[in-house]
Amino acid sequence: MDKKLKTETFAFLLFLAAFPIISWGTMAGNRLIWWLGFICLIAGGLLPVWTRYMDHSGDRIRDVGMEFDDRPS
Repeated sequence: MDKKLKTETFAFLLFLAAFPIISWGTMAGNRLIWWLGFICLIAGGLLPVWTRYMDHSGDRIRDVGMEFDDRPS
């Protein structure tokens, strides 16, 4: 996987983890856990934006389009 896909996958996992952590912190009344979930939420939102500014010169170029689709019809 290239760096962008790894970063965006990690951001998605942060989003998936953020909401249960925030909920757990709220129900338990623990501010530290709530803030941990909130930081996961913020990081999950900022990482995809950050990938736009990453150096993509080393990424493998893929041919995309209908004429390159290898899936059976």
